[in-house]
Amino acid sequence: MQELFFLSQTLSFLILLVICSFAYILSKKINFPYTVLLVIIGLLLVPISKISLFWFIDDFKLTPDILFYVFLPILLFEWAYNINYKHLLANWKTISALAIFWLLISWFIISIVLFFIFPFVWLNIPYLVCLLFWVLISSTDPVAVLSIFKSLWAPRRLTVLFEWESLFNDGTSVAIFLVILWLITEWWLITWFTYIEWIWKFLSMLIWWILFWWFTWVLFSKIIWRIKNSEEVEIVLTMLLAHLTFIFAEIITIYFPFIPISWVISTVIASIVIWNYWKYKITPRVEVHMQKFWEFFAFVSNSIVFILMWLILSTIDIKFSQFILPLFITIFTVMIARVISVYIPIFTINIFKLEENIPYNRVKLLSWWSLRWALALMMVLLIPWVWHDDYEKILAFEQLVWWSYDFSIKDFLTVITIWSIMFTLFIKAPLIPKIMRHLKLDKLNKLEEFEYEEWKILTCLKVIDKLNTSYKKSYFTKKEYDKLILKYTEKLNFSINNIKIILWDKEEESISLIRKVLSLHALWIEKQYLKELFFYNEIDEHNFKYILRKIEKQMDRVEHDNYQLRKISNSENDYDIFSQFIFSIYKKTSTNLDAYIRNRTRLIITRKVIKELKKLSEINFWFDVSIFDEVIDLYNTFNLIAEEKRLKLLSEHQTSINAIESNLITKSLLKIDENVVKDLYKKEIITPKLYIKFMNEIEHDMYKDIKEAQKNSHL
Repeated sequence: MQELFFLSQTLSFLILLVICSFAYILSKKINFPYTVLLVIIGLLLVPISKISLFWFIDDFKLTPDILFYVFLPILLFEWAYNINYKHLLANWKTISALAIFWLLISWFIISIVLFFIFPFVWLNIPYLVCLLFWVLISSTDPVAVLSIFKSLWAPRRLTVLFEWESLFNDGTSVAIFLVILWLITEWWLITWFTYIEWIWKFLSMLIWWILFWWFTWVLFSKIIWRIKNSEEVEIVLTMLLAHLTFIFAEIITIYFPFIPISWVISTVIASIVIWNYWKYKITPRVEVHMQKFWEFFAFVSNSIVFILMWLILSTIDIKFSQFILPLFITIFTVMIARVISVYIPIFTINIFKLEENIPYNRVKLLSWWSLRWALALMMVLLIPWVWHDDYEKILAFEQLVWWSYDFSIKDFLTVITIWSIMFTLFIKAPLIPKIMRHLKLDKLNKLEEFEYEEWKILTCLKVIDKLNTSYKKSYFTKKEYDKLILKYTEKLNFSINNIKIILWDKEEESISLIRKVLSLHALWIEKQYLKELFFYNEIDEHNFKYILRKIEKQMDRVEHDNYQLRKISNSENDYDIFSQFIFSIYKKTSTNLDAYIRNRTRLIITRKVIKELKKLSEINFWFDVSIFDEVIDLYNTFNLIAEEKRLKLLSEHQTSINAIESNLITKSLLKIDENVVKDLYKKEIITPKLYIKFMNEIEHDMYKDIKEAQKNSHL
């Protein structure tokens, strides 16, 4: 019997995944929000599950444990994986104001207002229950909104504000939720000292994670160093880190209640630290697959959560008709709280110019979004139910407050929480694209328009070059060649004409825009070739990060309408407190060999930039090519300085540097080997077995020095 139940659960899960896959394809075809479509399908599954032929379809249940320990760590980790903490430092006043005001204003409006209004619709809800709902509804859905923003090219700063506001809201809401739930289950222990303990629990949940995640990512970096070049293991290790950080934080909180840790914040911060600091400890080849890996598991987790939401409601024995008016009141109250908590802090910041001004149209969108997600559902499922150890305590609390309804407190909170989620999914989410278009927030700025047309031109040129090569090899007929050449030449001319239109404004502004685009393009080329050298182990992690930080500082200057510096400092004091803290732990003294590797690397990447820019200057962009010459001259200077320093170091430390240079030249030759092997395999000259053997040998030689360093460090 137990085996049959397991099989039915497995079948249910697999069928749901199949349904989700087809739903995703359909959502793309009809241009409809995927999560909303899943909820609609989940609604249809309720009557379908009553048919005898499909009796198994609802056997897979979304239990608190599955949601809490399996899906939630994946969703949190994937969400935070690409967050850049530097964006927080640049916008910390606005983000803090949004998070704090939402906490305070929503507490007053949602919990207190609902407590006094509910009796008018024949619902006498205790204040602690209203307080619990306030916490549930305070968590927001970054995944749904960010996916919409990405598809509509939303302004980057708007995305950053939402990412970090969501992080703070989600972290604090979970911490407060656990404290309030504790007050409900342990109400008879409440004394004057309880409130001090309440404050301590809340603050400590937001503080103890600092030591906890410090321990987790130090441990992670050490393990990554030991297992370098084991790609599959490294990917699995990130998943283990997401879940173990979450679970260990929960275990510590249970067994050491005097040091409660926020498992939400711990998991999110662990992910942020990996992306910002330790992603380069992972084998470069793995980085290519890591993003897709997490996107896939987040897709599965989100899909299952949203499609099963309606099935949860179908198990609750409640007459939904009696909740129509309370639900309207609740949704309206939450919307009002959001509007007030956005307008007050942002207008204050704009008036006193505390930070970069936020335009009025962006404030409107900020006040609208606040979509709800799986975290709210997870928290409501954590409320004790039948067979739970604390269920008797919930019953005792219901008796204490004279709870006389046919439904339980958990049922009440589940219904209004899920229906609030439904409102954001069915009403708010579909309207976000329309609101963005109405507010003209989906429009590209001039820099983005120029870059967009520039990349279209480069793409067309590469395609035309490929067509010419293929035609010479007689891969297609003259008629086909002429047709394709005409097609891409028209595209090319269309993009060039669009650039003319973009630059039609004042000459001085146009020159500034062109210079900015070319500088960013040059820096992008630097970054790509630097990553390629790191990928092939021609530069170690320490020196790679050193140069990468310089490039990123130059990018930051150019983005803020400044010129590139001919000489840029890389002192640790130039960086934020968080970076200095990292450097203090993993401080490595630079040697002459490090200096040689850096200058050799700068020599290579600046040479690549000069070559690319010269090739780019041959294209007719319909503006003065002397601007190209300015940027090329700058990189000639960089190239000359790097060559002079490299030769000086070589003359002073010839013996030791010759050995390194020989090793680096060998690795550059291995790149040629790899390309030849790939070409032979593509042309089916060698078998898959030989291809794998060749690639393993090349990889072994490429990373041999790292493995020897690991072995020596271990000894």
